[in-house]
Amino acid sequence: MEAKVIERRSAGHLPTVWDVELVKSFTTPYSFESHGSRLEELKQGARDLLATMKEPRDQLDLINTLQRLGVAYHFEKDIKDILAKLVDANIATDLYTVALQFRLIRQNGFFISTDVFNKFMERDGKFMDSLREDVFGLLSLYEASYLGMPEEDVLDEALNFSIKHLLMLRKKMDGNKAEQIQQSLEYPLHWRMPWTEARDFIAINRYDAKMNSVLLELATLNYNIMQSVYLKELQELMEWWKDLNLKERLPFARDRLLECYFWGLGSCPPGPQLPMLRRNLGKFGSLATPLDDIFDVYGSLDELEKYTDAVNTWDLSKAMEELPEYMKVSFSAMYNHVSEMVQDALKDNGMDILPSIKEQWLCYVRGYLKEARWFHSGYTPTADEYLENAWVSSGIPLSIVYGVFGVAGHSINQYLSEFVEHWSASDLIRLPACISRLIDDLNTAEVEMKRGESMNFIHFYMTQEGVSEEEARDHVKGLIRNLWKKLNKAIVKDSVRAPGIVKVAVEMTRCVHRIYHYGDWFGIQSKENQDCVKSILEPIPMEQCDQALLK
Repeated sequence: MEAKVIERRSAGHLPTVWDVELVKSFTTPYSFESHGSRLEELKQGARDLLATMKEPRDQLDLINTLQRLGVAYHFEKDIKDILAKLVDANIATDLYTVALQFRLIRQNGFFISTDVFNKFMERDGKFMDSLREDVFGLLSLYEASYLGMPEEDVLDEALNFSIKHLLMLRKKMDGNKAEQIQQSLEYPLHWRMPWTEARDFIAINRYDAKMNSVLLELATLNYNIMQSVYLKELQELMEWWKDLNLKERLPFARDRLLECYFWGLGSCPPGPQLPMLRRNLGKFGSLATPLDDIFDVYGSLDELEKYTDAVNTWDLSKAMEELPEYMKVSFSAMYNHVSEMVQDALKDNGMDILPSIKEQWLCYVRGYLKEARWFHSGYTPTADEYLENAWVSSGIPLSIVYGVFGVAGHSINQYLSEFVEHWSASDLIRLPACISRLIDDLNTAEVEMKRGESMNFIHFYMTQEGVSEEEARDHVKGLIRNLWKKLNKAIVKDSVRAPGIVKVAVEMTRCVHRIYHYGDWFGIQSKENQDCVKSILEPIPMEQCDQALLK
């Protein structure tokens, strides 16, 4: 009997633009060994600056600058000690300072009431008309509005008021101020990825005479030393990737190692710590991308059922007997990656994480399978039904569980029940996953729908509600903002109890915002996306620092 020919689909993804040998050829003169002493001197200079600042507005401005320069993590205790004293303090009467106080306190895990804004409001709950020309106050208010929690209507009013008047002021401003307003309106600070924000902010302030030279040199040198750490990790991953040879063995699938490592580093708290977590997230992403192609376009439904069964059984020998050849490649790579993680956890923490990681992989793959069944049966889910599955198939829950094991170390037992065993009920897992899925869908829907693909919230909402694509997009943007309100509440709730896990959840969400800013991060390889990846490959030129070291 003649075997049935399986019709294979293709998403038409292009090969990677990053050659292995090219990536291996990048070098950097910066390292902890060669520049560590200077870094410590500069850190002490910044710490002295923090200690000598006595005026609350000056303290807040300095903390804000440290955050935007990407070096605040070096002074976390100093910053928290300062902010703790400012939570209930009536420190200013100007909008800029009060809004900055509110934003920084909430960003750093403390609760502060929205009552601080009452002095700027009329009896009808509207902001005073006299504020409409205060450009820096309005920008500060706008940024603060993104730290809102559910039911805080005053911050919705703050957002609407600040946007309305900033748009009007932008038309009257010179180039630099107008550009600053435009950048803020495109992406609020609270949603920005620290790694790329630091590089951008360093570039903006490089020739600004008002910027403190110690802070600028500290930020640039710190960035370059971290870039050297990340470059080395990436080059080691390239060797692993080259040995796997998935590009030849799975020619239909995307090869996106650099993009996946960039996502991995952006999903971790800033700093050199947690190299294994960055490695594991980079490997997961690199293997999940081809798996996404297998379930989305290449595999038959029967094959996808077999793959899911193989993950459930977790028997490598059995899988090698029963799966088609191309799936053996994917499954064995995933199996070996998980085995490496399990061995590391056993060696470092004396803990067997295999049952938890297996469960996460199974939930992840079952999410893919459900979407494949919908597609093959012609079933159209409601938008909510789609999202209830898609937040799991996004891979973010699995990634955050990787993060829980990565940051918790020996103290993992106190977090196991809430964040691993009952992960689906955890706000720090569910909310980042829902936000990430909606950001992905918002920025890939147009291209996917042109290709005839419909597995997207935008498409299902348009079908369900009978609305235009633009209306569906506005709805998704509203959902993202409301989900962030809930995440802001979870940040304050859990920052003292589980600070490492909060950081992973928040940084992963910020990173997703960044990587989808210019479309499909794992697909299109646009110039903007390539420039983003180059931040791992190339340091920031800093001749002044290098000359000082040679003297």
